[in-house]
Amino acid sequence: MTTALIEQKLASIPEEYLEEVSTFLDFLSYRIKNSQTQRKSTKRIPGIIKDDIYMSDDFDAPLDDFKEYM
Repeated sequence: MTTALIEQKLASIPEEYLEEVSTFLDFLSYRIKNSQTQRKSTKRIPGIIKDDIYMSDDFDAPLDDFKEYM
């Protein structure tokens, strides 16, 4: 689609809708900017937080609060 065609369509839009068109253009600019940012994200490294997480040995043990339901 050419810029001239877009300008032609824009000229035919009533004045009260131009604010909405402007808001939509802002949204498109934001979406384009963010999609380019996501593509540049760093590569994942498996196991990078391996030693940072601790889980107790009795993690799967039943909780005392639920004994009456078991």
